Amino acid sequence: MRDAWKARPCIQLTDLFLGKLKAMLLIEYRIKLPLNLDHYQVAHLYTIMEMSKEFTSLGEGVEILENVPCDYACLPKPDHSRKGVGDVQRTSKRYHIPSTLAEVAGLTDCILAESAFNEFPHSKTIIIAEAGAKGEFTIDTICKKIDEENNIFKLPQVILDKCSVVDIDVVNDSLPDVLHKDEEDPKIVLGLKSDWHRSLIPGQSMIVHKLVSVNSGETKKKTKEVVNTLVMDTLRKMFTLFHRKLLCSQDRWKGLNMADIRTMENETKDVLDRKRGDD
Repeated sequence: MRDAWKARPCIQLTDLFLGKLKAMLLIEYRIKLPLNLDHYQVAHLYTIMEMSKEFTSLGEGVEILENVPCDYACLPKPDHSRKGVGDVQRTSKRYHIPSTLAEVAGLTDCILAESAFNEFPHSKTIIIAEAGAKGEFTIDTICKKIDEENNIFKLPQVILDKCSVVDIDVVNDSLPDVLHKDEEDPKIVLGLKSDWHRSLIPGQSMIVHKLVSVNSGETKKKTKEVVNTLVMDTLRKMFTLFHRKLLCSQDRWKGLNMADIRTMENETKDVLDRKRGDD
């Protein structure tokens, strides 16, 4: 079952890119973490909720449309060979981009629609611009223990040659002042040093691989290059910010289980609706 999931990103990307390589941007972000892989599922979902609340206020932020278990037929490329309900969690959201993030991303009045399919430690997210921008992008994620594998998504060579790799250092990479907080700085909160990678302990560390494919919707070469650079830099900042928050909030998510998370997710939807002024 797991092997079938791992194969899907490769199949989907082959179908998508072989005829459109010139029009697309393909990036793999790699994020090492001093964290046990078994803790990441809860930590990830908890941080999504907290970050959603932080960046939601009157008229802007995150709108949760759906968060339900589903069977494998609901996947973007349905897998009818697999049966069962509840193994995949499907979420649908709308992002009314907050002004604080819009400044970083160079966007105004932007609305993004997201569909996500989560089967930890794998997930797929599809985001389409509804307003204020053009294009769409897809994020395939694999979380695993650290090893030396370089082609985790099993990409064909013709696609692999077009893929840029960005290593994110959650401790040393800088963030814009508007996004930086001392209480979310791993050096300050966790006492991690600049050479923290050297002290990673097998079994107590992990890596997140995020394969991002971007179709900017732009046809002019110069405009497309600017948009692609903007997307690449914005995602790096967002992934860095997210995982700093995750690491520095361990005292709040440790001890939670998935039943706790599902209850909290329902409560979070109501909180977000109220903060946006929808009640």
